[in-house]
Amino acid sequence: MSAFTAKLAQICLDEYSRWDNGAGRENQGTNDKPPAKRDYYLFVKEYWVSIGNMKLDGKTIVKGIRPPWSSAFVSFCVRKAEAGNRFNYAEAHCHYIAPAMAAADSGSGDYGYIAMRPKQYKPSVGDIVCSGREYAERYDYDQAKLIYEADSFYPSHGDIVVEITGTHAIVIGGNVNHNVDRKRLPLDASGFLKDREVTRKGKKVVLPWITILSCRL
Repeated sequence: MSAFTAKLAQICLDEYSRWDNGAGRENQGTNDKPPAKRDYYLFVKEYWVSIGNMKLDGKTIVKGIRPPWSSAFVSFCVRKAEAGNRFNYAEAHCHYIAPAMAAADSGSGDYGYIAMRPKQYKPSVGDIVCSGREYAERYDYDQAKLIYEADSFYPSHGDIVVEITGTHAIVIGGNVNHNVDRKRLPLDASGFLKDREVTRKGKKVVLPWITILSCRL
């Protein structure tokens, strides 16, 4: 573990603690009735500000839609850990995944992360585990790369690895359950991530990960 990855993991853990270990919700504040323990919605504002958006916070809703802020959270943590200009701080995960895929293709050492195929790489602390959402939930590495080259976007999510146990990668991410939350991602006997399992209409569905971004900082 490098000094950077140790710092990044601690920042994520501190944010999780600030959200009262996942108990807070993005639209809650101390002036609400009943009042929340903290002004959690202002934490979301900090994440947006970290990528240059000064207008949004956790209570922002336009025509029933609340802007997803999970990439802003990742960007906030990576910036605070002092990645400098070696990360693309962005409003969508696909925008920082793409440079990591380009780094994997070119072998360039300039970007702070390099995209790895989940079946070929074991996650470590400081890495970012990425998956597709919505219409992109079945995308694997090659599909995500192709669609980004064509459209410059696909819906996605990323969580930062804060611990590796013998059986799980422990990750922390934003906008998980309307909060900053912690998840345990199962590993196989060799230490590789198992495919995602979700429930759709009462049936278990197995979905791929897009990539694990290996931290080089």
